[in-house]
Amino acid sequence: MTGTGSRATEHPARSSGDRRLRVLRVIGACLSLGYVSSTLVASFGSDAWSQALQTGGDSAFLGGLVIVVLLRARLYRQDRRAWTALALALLSYLLGGLVDALDPVPPGVVGRPSWADLGWLAFYPLTVLALVSMLRARAPRLSAVTWLDGIVVGLTVATLGSAFAVGGVLRGTEGSPAAVATAIAYPLLDTLLLVLLVGALVVIGRGAGAAWWWLSLGVALFAGSDAVYALRVADGADPITGLLGLGWGLALICFGAAACQPPRTELTTRPDSRVGLVLPGVCAVATLTLMYVGYLDHGPLDDGGPLVGALALGSVLAALGRASLSFRAVRALADSRQQARTDELTGLPNRRSVFESLARADTQLAAGVPIAVLVVDLDRFKEINDSLGHVAGDELLRQVGPRLAAHLRDVDLLARLGGDEFVVVAHDVRTEDALLLARRLRGELQRAFRFGSVELTVDASIGVAVGPLHSGSAEELLQLADLAMYSAKRSRAGAVLFDDARDGEGRHRLETVEQLRTGIAEGQLVLHYQPKLDLRTGEVEAVEALVRWAHPERGLLFPDAFIDIAESAGLMSRLTSAVLGQALAQCRTWADAGLVLDVSVNVSPSDLTDEAFPAEVARQLLLHRLPGTRLVLEVTESLLMTDRERAVRVLEALRSTGVGISIDDYGTGYSSLAYLASLPVTELKLDRTFINSMPTSPRATAVVTSTLQLARSLGLVMVAEGAEDAETVTALSALDCDLVQGYHVSRPLPPERLTTWLRERSAVARP
Repeated sequence: MTGTGSRATEHPARSSGDRRLRVLRVIGACLSLGYVSSTLVASFGSDAWSQALQTGGDSAFLGGLVIVVLLRARLYRQDRRAWTALALALLSYLLGGLVDALDPVPPGVVGRPSWADLGWLAFYPLTVLALVSMLRARAPRLSAVTWLDGIVVGLTVATLGSAFAVGGVLRGTEGSPAAVATAIAYPLLDTLLLVLLVGALVVIGRGAGAAWWWLSLGVALFAGSDAVYALRVADGADPITGLLGLGWGLALICFGAAACQPPRTELTTRPDSRVGLVLPGVCAVATLTLMYVGYLDHGPLDDGGPLVGALALGSVLAALGRASLSFRAVRALADSRQQARTDELTGLPNRRSVFESLARADTQLAAGVPIAVLVVDLDRFKEINDSLGHVAGDELLRQVGPRLAAHLRDVDLLARLGGDEFVVVAHDVRTEDALLLARRLRGELQRAFRFGSVELTVDASIGVAVGPLHSGSAEELLQLADLAMYSAKRSRAGAVLFDDARDGEGRHRLETVEQLRTGIAEGQLVLHYQPKLDLRTGEVEAVEALVRWAHPERGLLFPDAFIDIAESAGLMSRLTSAVLGQALAQCRTWADAGLVLDVSVNVSPSDLTDEAFPAEVARQLLLHRLPGTRLVLEVTESLLMTDRERAVRVLEALRSTGVGISIDDYGTGYSSLAYLASLPVTELKLDRTFINSMPTSPRATAVVTSTLQLARSLGLVMVAEGAEDAETVTALSALDCDLVQGYHVSRPLPPERLTTWLRERSAVARP
């Protein structure tokens, strides 16, 4: 609720901000259109009226632009400081223009310094402050390499700009040192803006956003107009023209357009590595070219004086520093990649290298080139670690690599998979040669290992798989060789070739696990229900839900084909939840149809060690609107061999919801009277081996009779499963057994057929 409410409150604010931003855009467009129109009209006239129109249009436009930028600063909090600084920069520029208009300089005269210069020069540091604030908001933490990229590019731009602009200013400026300093200040400050802006764009990257690109265009137009002005001054021409003023005005229009863009708040990370390498290289080439041209002949480098030379030198040195950092990064990356593919203990390639090699081997397998994969596992390695310590075990593993490598070619791969397991990938090796190689490797490992004064003898089990004979996938060959290795270990055969008849079950086990995972998720599990007959009333009042897997390829599978797999693969909780949900849903359907039946569901010992399981059962009962008394959970005695204390807590929590607990297959496992007294059990289900033997075995009958008496004494319900004939059912009825279950009553049936069977049986029973 909190998250939803928060989003609901933010949305109107965002919509309001968008509406006000659209209003700013309309105002900015009107100001820009008015400014361009007045400038074009004034440029075609030379009288006082045209001059007044130009001055008035400039002032009105700048004043309106200051208001637009201030409103932008007010509108969004994220970068308010930056836009406020930019508004002050524009205001200082406006004040400089107003001072110049009130105290005009005669045509053709460049008067410096003046009070107008103070306002115009103040524009630059305030703009720098604005750009720096924007950059810090987008890139609070960046590496030295990233900053160096920005410095290299910025210095290069500064070098080129100063070479062409500063030289022209120096040639055309005469007068006092203050006048010269003021004249040089403009191109230098333009250069500073370009350095900062280009460097910032390198740091931020292509995702800078529209505001940054509008600012970039504005600064470029501003610097370009200043450069044209400086060159016209150097050539002795009239520096001020209507079109030149339009250039400055278009720059200011770009600043206004930037203020009308929505903010981008995402932080900047390291730019594209290719850009970080290419840009400094291009900049270094450009700077060196400029220096070479200046060396050959009088050129822009000479015009700019020592400033351009210093900037060029700084650009080249920064590029060299960037290249040094790149070299270090590449070398560190190479070392890192090598370490990532090398086993630290043995120095051999590791598991990652193995799978990369196997991926490359698939191409050779597709071309028909035979490839053998050998998995080598040291026998009794755990005993060595336990008796001699891990230091001796590690030393043994270090000696294994050189021994095995002596029997391999350069094209073959020897790697450590992990623990005491190694793998060999041999190229262009057929089955017979692969087995011979495996025997040679085993013989090498059987030679004594020495650790100082200690001599140790080990053996190895080696599994071999050869492609494309066994598989066209090199990665699958590794799995098959691993299965063959386990066969070699079980049979103590040394080196064994994969055999599908012997190892095929393990080969398909992982595939079956994934299919079962998919089957549970897609509802491929189905339930059949076997009735339980109440011998006292002759009515069927309960059923047991038995799970089946409707496999899309193998047909209907019984539990023994997949329950163990689900248990070992950690899928039992999902399977139990799916079965429980289906059983309770069917129980609800029967209840709605007038059939009142209790349902029993088998659960795994792993379910009963999960303390969240009672909550899941309670949730399912609530979902299907059923009381806990309608559900019986059947557990085996093996649960007491795992975590008995936790199992007791879980069973007690289940009983608190009214759910019945039945001990399934009673008499075949951990049969103890002690746990019957302590566990919250409601039912005993005697194993079918005793029930089936009753007609022929007096001892089996005695066991059944004594168990019935025990159940009576403990107040438990007694269920006899495996009643296959009428004689057994009659005998159980004579012993006053509570419930009986077996083929004589009914086979397990799908729910629709069971419903029909129940109704037909009820109709026959009616008089």
